[in-house]
Amino acid sequence: MKIKTLYDQITFQVQRFKDATRPDEKEQTYFDLTGQFQEAYISLRLQELSAYYSNRLSYKEVENLVARVTGDQQLSDQKIWQIVNQKTVEISQAWQIEVEQTLGNKELSFPKIQDKIDIYDSESREVIVFEDAIQVRGQKENRVRKQKDNEEKPAQPVAKKKAPPVFTNVVMLQKKNQEFEYIAAPVDETGQEIVSLPDVLKSRVIKEYGSEARPVPVIAITDGAQVIRQHLHSVFGVALIIILDWYHLGKKVRELMSMIARNKDEKNLHLKFIFYHLWRGEVDTVIDYLTTKVQPRNEEKHRELINYINKHRDEIIDYRRRKKAGKMIGSGYIEKGCDQVVGHRQKKKGMSWREAGSRGLGILRVAELNHQWRRFWVPTEAAN
Repeated sequence: MKIKTLYDQITFQVQRFKDATRPDEKEQTYFDLTGQFQEAYISLRLQELSAYYSNRLSYKEVENLVARVTGDQQLSDQKIWQIVNQKTVEISQAWQIEVEQTLGNKELSFPKIQDKIDIYDSESREVIVFEDAIQVRGQKENRVRKQKDNEEKPAQPVAKKKAPPVFTNVVMLQKKNQEFEYIAAPVDETGQEIVSLPDVLKSRVIKEYGSEARPVPVIAITDGAQVIRQHLHSVFGVALIIILDWYHLGKKVRELMSMIARNKDEKNLHLKFIFYHLWRGEVDTVIDYLTTKVQPRNEEKHRELINYINKHRDEIIDYRRRKKAGKMIGSGYIEKGCDQVVGHRQKKKGMSWREAGSRGLGILRVAELNHQWRRFWVPTEAAN
């Protein structure tokens, strides 16, 4: 049999030994020295190396890297994918147990959330929570079979169906030491969630802040997505203070105004006025301006912009004042976080993904960013 390691493949001959504890037995018992290993056993270090670089290189590139390091073509790209998938399931199951134990422990309780926070006080304590979703190009379930020359062509060309994108939601929770913890939902071997993201977040908040006697001043900064608000409210309650990210607010206004304004000069004039007052949190002034001063070329988009600002009026703050206080006004942290977890590896030209592959690599990356890598790959070293 062979054992594949970082130092090449090691071939073992079958070794049989007598059982020395029974010297008087007429019929001696034998045992196989190599029976403890699976056929073509792959060492843990070689698996760990492959998984680590799978979040930096394509599987084919990792295959070539392993061959270069070991001097032999030890692993195929498909085998490396299987290693990643198996470790993803292992980590996910460990997370699932942790969440269930935390949420099921009656001695642990969710902390009280502070409902009144001076968001403009430079000295006030805040626990920031971010959530965002990132999508990558989806991979078709079945590839189109190439038509043979002697086959009759269909009367109508078959429309190519675009595979739906794969979404991954990522949460970043600020801990007591001011560092951010990355949070993603654990998945099964097909990439489907086995525990909801809100439940994972809730368990992590309990672990980090459950022992605090005073209410925790949590502030969420996010874009306008409704599903994110549903997640956050299900964990922290409807009294949670949410700040609409300035970048996304500005992006939405620009996109809609491009379809509302009758020409470029009017668009620039409107944007200058709107941004000046939104930066100061003057929502009523902006609504009045949009209603009375803007002559739209697209009534539908005009109403959409007014409704958007009205819908988020409680989340549009005095950004200028908060920035002067040295407090966060944007979701740049989570934008970068999503890129670290998923985007940097998976959003490259020509790449397409299924849920298992995309979310699996994301979970490995979350474990790495949270300094849990050694815990899941070399637990004996992590314990030292």
